[in-house]
Amino acid sequence: MHYVIIGNGVAGINAAGSVRMRDSESKITIISSESDHFFSRTALMYVFCGQMSAEDVEPYERDLYARTNYDRVRGRVASVDSGANKLTLTSGEVVSFDSLLIASGSVPFMVDYPGIDLDGVGNFVTWQNLEWLTEQAKTARKAIIVGGGLIGIESLEILHLAGIKTTMVVREDSFWPIAFSKPEGDMITEHVRNHGAEMMLATETDEIVGENGSVTGLKTKDGQTLEADLIIFAIGVIPQTEFLKDSGIELSERGGIIVDEKLATNVPDIWAAGDCTAVVWFNGVRRPEQLWYTGRDQGKVAGFNMLATESERKDYKRKTFYNSAKFFDIEYTTAGYVNFNFDGERDWYQCDSIKETSQRITYMPDGAVIGFNMLGSRWDHRPLVKWVEEKRDIKWVLEHLHEACFDEEFSPKFKVTEPAPALT
Repeated sequence: MHYVIIGNGVAGINAAGSVRMRDSESKITIISSESDHFFSRTALMYVFCGQMSAEDVEPYERDLYARTNYDRVRGRVASVDSGANKLTLTSGEVVSFDSLLIASGSVPFMVDYPGIDLDGVGNFVTWQNLEWLTEQAKTARKAIIVGGGLIGIESLEILHLAGIKTTMVVREDSFWPIAFSKPEGDMITEHVRNHGAEMMLATETDEIVGENGSVTGLKTKDGQTLEADLIIFAIGVIPQTEFLKDSGIELSERGGIIVDEKLATNVPDIWAAGDCTAVVWFNGVRRPEQLWYTGRDQGKVAGFNMLATESERKDYKRKTFYNSAKFFDIEYTTAGYVNFNFDGERDWYQCDSIKETSQRITYMPDGAVIGFNMLGSRWDHRPLVKWVEEKRDIKWVLEHLHEACFDEEFSPKFKVTEPAPALT
């Protein structure tokens, strides 16, 4: 058997490990145009800042591929011929397979603004983006981040710390409304401004301007021209599946690979996992889950199923959502279902504007807690997820909320100051 995996990220490498654990002899080929070694994408900002080296962000030793007998191919896939069980690289090389996993990840979403191709305009998602930005930052004086969210705030922070005057341009009237309520977004906005960076809300990009092939600024739809010699677009990512056109593999409207509960595509012996994969969510919507741990879990399931019999194959079961991040030095933990706008959902909320902390708990009319949004303190997501899955009552959760807080040893103990809501 020859197992071929497109993608060297968290989904691909976990799938390869899952295959190798059950099959020590078959050939496993991993194809990647991005990197020789699997690395933690969420740590790119620390490499940029010089706090970590390339090897520091690689979870496995560099001899992993030799020890596990993986055949590593550096190259980009141009097309997949699903009928003939082969794929072609942009170099012209043809690779045949018996079983194929597509774990090609995602690429930055870009809007075709005038001037988008000018030198000095780019993204901060891939290893190549990191190398590009490292060079750009050596001479940049003013930078603009277009878009908010996690990639945007990370880009803003590292450029600001590099001494580059940086402005974030956000089209919404509050920061990251898909994740934050307005008070939460306003807290982050104020925090960013207090650190000396700028965030412009309710501001839409109109075009990128430049001279002699290089960017010089950005025009907004309200007529402003913002000076910049570096622009980072952070307006989301999309599945990297353009090479599957005419492959016979079914894609969603947004380009995600459609899979069943086993992560199998519509073509026999072809599977998909990770950011490129459109799975069915708890609410019936089909779209990718673009998180590190969901990519890991999907990779393990897909890898197992690639060599399992039909009766042995496992379902991929989406777990309760959780995530964590930092906005400059404000900690962020979320768990469960926040901002999904379920009928009747309500929020319990408390905030300490001086300490820049807030806690928001979403619950249903019967009191069952469905989600948490926690800013400014350190929280253990595991009890939060457990309480959602146990459908704990909001009053019970407030009585036990301190059990999930693990701030530093000498920090003041967390307290609930807002009263428990009256249920109707």
